[in-house]
Amino acid sequence: MRRALLILVPILMLISAGAAVAADRSIELRTVAETDIKVIDAAGKEQTERVTATKIVPGDEVIYTVYFTNRGNDATDDVVITNPVPEHMFVRQIETSQRPMLVVVSVDGGSQYGSPRDLTITDAGGRTRPVQPSDYTHVRWTLQEPLAPGAEGSVSFRAQLQ
Repeated sequence: MRRALLILVPILMLISAGAAVAADRSIELRTVAETDIKVIDAAGKEQTERVTATKIVPGDEVIYTVYFTNRGNDATDDVVITNPVPEHMFVRQIETSQRPMLVVVSVDGGSQYGSPRDLTITDAGGRTRPVQPSDYTHVRWTLQEPLAPGAEGSVSFRAQLQ
């Protein structure tokens, strides 16, 4: 088994899509930033459609998804994907994956990670409070099973532009 550490650099919607860096070159990453819009179908019913997020304004929600595939010939163990939360965005929801994942967050720029229920923040007045999703600076997913050759999956989170 090989070990892979994947780090996704920030996605800045106003500039361009982010780039992905993989320590193990056999892991291919593809990142998309999308938004949900309401459309009326041919029968006159309102439907939700997911489209590429090309223009967002304060209050809009963006779904950041990282698709991963093992392009190597061997299973890869300990796949870790770290995604910084883009500046001026706050996490609304971390979505579940079809694969078993351990999800942790950072509230200090990626120095330390933990379960949101275990993390606290101390404010300027010295008061400690539980973290809120708006405090997250990074989201990290760790795959809890080996990723077989040719296997794929995805992880995502929803964030809102402030």
